[in-house]
Amino acid sequence: MNLIPFIETAVAALNRNKSAELGDRTLYIGSSDVSGCARKVYLQKKNPKEPSVSTMLKFSRGHVAETLIENMFNAAGVGHLYETQVELQHPVYSSLKAHIDFLFNADFDGNPELHVIEVKSVSAIPDDPFPQWEDQLAFQLGLLRIKYPGEKIGGSILAIDLNAGKVHQFNGYEYNDAVFNYLYTRALYLLDCLEEKDEALPSASHTCSFCSYRSDCPAMTLPVVELPPEIEALASKYAKLNSTKNHAEKEMKSIRQELLDFTGPVFKGRSDKVGLVVSSVAPSMAVDAELLKNQFPNIYTGVLKGRAGYTKLECKPVKSVTA
Repeated sequence: MNLIPFIETAVAALNRNKSAELGDRTLYIGSSDVSGCARKVYLQKKNPKEPSVSTMLKFSRGHVAETLIENMFNAAGVGHLYETQVELQHPVYSSLKAHIDFLFNADFDGNPELHVIEVKSVSAIPDDPFPQWEDQLAFQLGLLRIKYPGEKIGGSILAIDLNAGKVHQFNGYEYNDAVFNYLYTRALYLLDCLEEKDEALPSASHTCSFCSYRSDCPAMTLPVVELPPEIEALASKYAKLNSTKNHAEKEMKSIRQELLDFTGPVFKGRSDKVGLVVSSVAPSMAVDAELLKNQFPNIYTGVLKGRAGYTKLECKPVKSVTA
């Protein structure tokens, strides 16, 4: 029984069903739209495309994370303190909306407080929340402030790595008038784009990873793409770790020689903290590919076999140019 075609069809149906819970997203600007790329928002609403199976599975992972958190809240006996998928709507521009994952109406001690929780499922928890996450939450807090002007309002982002079994809360967010006004202006700009009154410009971010309109996007045009801040931070971290690895390999080579000077070619020892074993690998024969190619070219071509390609990733610090 081949389940793959069935799964591909089923995950597409699941994705459509979950999207339908938020209404027809082509008819309004949501908080994730405001925090995202204008070009992607425009094309999603004017020319909707079904995401790839891989992307839909990642979306489903997010739904699983939300369900898991809800089950945990309920098991802890705080189900009466929150609502899920709470819709907020701007009082003047009804096409500006937000859907809150979890809206608590009190803290765990029962003290009145409106607290927004935005859940994000990730493959690795970032050191800092992505700017798009923070903008999405800030827009939600802004619409919440309009609806409840006198209430205490706060928010947090809950990042969950299901594979590693880790969860991290980015907490302490509050309504910020300047930030919301900027996002509100951006939302109106997106409305203008949809009404063909302005151009929907692209902006690169980590969300480009699962964008259905990436292939011909001007913001991703080679040979050189301007890195968004969150990707720059990841690349810098990778370069730093790689440099540390290279340094460690050099140090290991020196230590290795010192250990071999002590042990000789055959050794077995241990202490309370570490075991040390040295053994010899017997010499062996190998085919000299270059010699075979030069002396027996017909045989060489006959014994060649394909080798799979791979993606090479390089992250190196950019040297600053001084005048």
